[in-house]
Amino acid sequence: MQNRFLEFKRLSREKLKGSCDRIPEKKRRMVVLGMCVLFTLLFALVLWDSFREQGVKDLFQIELITPLDLPQDSIINQLKDLTDGQKE
Repeated sequence: MQNRFLEFKRLSREKLKGSCDRIPEKKRRMVVLGMCVLFTLLFALVLWDSFREQGVKDLFQIELITPLDLPQDSIINQLKDLTDGQKE
């Protein structure tokens, strides 16, 4: 499995290098810059569209948790009493 991954990685590098070598050097920077701008715009569009959905808006609404009713003789209350006594 490791060998297949390494072989795929090598082939993809060769294909990418071959594709970039066919672009004239003067135009290569503009092509890469154009691809970066295109990717950024596509990412922003997808992000904007995902936040417009109602399901996503519901994810960000905060529901408060009601406090637990602990018995008065619980360890937490005893610790609170001890720490309150030390502050004074």
